[in-house]
Amino acid sequence: MDRHRAQRGVRQVAACAFQALGADPGGDRGSAPAGADWQRVVLHSEYEPDRVAWVDDTHRQLALPAEAQRWTVQQLLRSVRYLLRWQAYERGELFLHGGLVRAGRAGIAFLGHKRSGKTSGILSALLNGGADFVSNDDLVLTDADGLPTALTGYGSPRTVNVRTDALLALARDEPDLMTLLSDSSHPANAFRGRHHTVEAIRSDAGTDLPGSVWVRCAELARVTGRSLLPESRVDAVVLARFDSEAERPTLTRLSPGEAHRAVSAHVEETATKYDPYLAAWYPRTDTERRTRLLRRLADGTPCFHLTQAMGELGVATSLLLGAV
Repeated sequence: MDRHRAQRGVRQVAACAFQALGADPGGDRGSAPAGADWQRVVLHSEYEPDRVAWVDDTHRQLALPAEAQRWTVQQLLRSVRYLLRWQAYERGELFLHGGLVRAGRAGIAFLGHKRSGKTSGILSALLNGGADFVSNDDLVLTDADGLPTALTGYGSPRTVNVRTDALLALARDEPDLMTLLSDSSHPANAFRGRHHTVEAIRSDAGTDLPGSVWVRCAELARVTGRSLLPESRVDAVVLARFDSEAERPTLTRLSPGEAHRAVSAHVEETATKYDPYLAAWYPRTDTERRTRLLRRLADGTPCFHLTQAMGELGVATSLLLGAV
């Protein structure tokens, strides 16, 4: 996010009051703030402890319990991120389920559904293509105040969730990646959630491993030796998918019509699916601008389908960079 946009967002967030409530020794995670309009909201996840917040829809206020544990700062930053995303969505910026890297002078967006291979493609671009990292999983596109240039993409300050099987595949050539399984500091990695039970895998050495790991951007930069960028022009879009039976990666250029249909499948219909009460705080958003941005992206940016296999990620990256 550029400095002007960040400053504007911070001023807007300041209009929403945050409070830190004292932790309740009895385990109630803080008592209600003073006032009649507060409601306690509990949000559940299979990957972390329940998230508790006090919400005042009338005055658009949010209060978070000051819990004596590692999640306190994490939850505060997450709440600020969700508010910033809603403000960008209100302005009509285009939200895509994907990420962005910059390889040389080319910004490459990776789009895909969960477990499609977009994060694996991004990691391979960093390791095998010398790319720098912009975003993963929550790409936002804007037209730089309406100027007739390529669209600009940026992301949210959040961690990267990496599939462990992809990490193991890439670590065959980059063994330092294995340190992410033990050294990543996000508290979800230590929580006994679905990633440690239902999605757990076993390494070739017989070690039980979580199905995925949460990696902070600074940790990703450290282990890959690549830079973190706040934003980048978008010069190409890649629709990634895994095919375990594919002998070699394949790359196919899409027509504008095909690109519009493919990219539309990855457009986010809301600023964030989390903290759903925030949708009522932003009832009017610029849908016409989002439609224009989507059309500009499909008509003016090369779009590709990339089929890749887990053991051929480096080959897929070379194929992609050769085309872009």
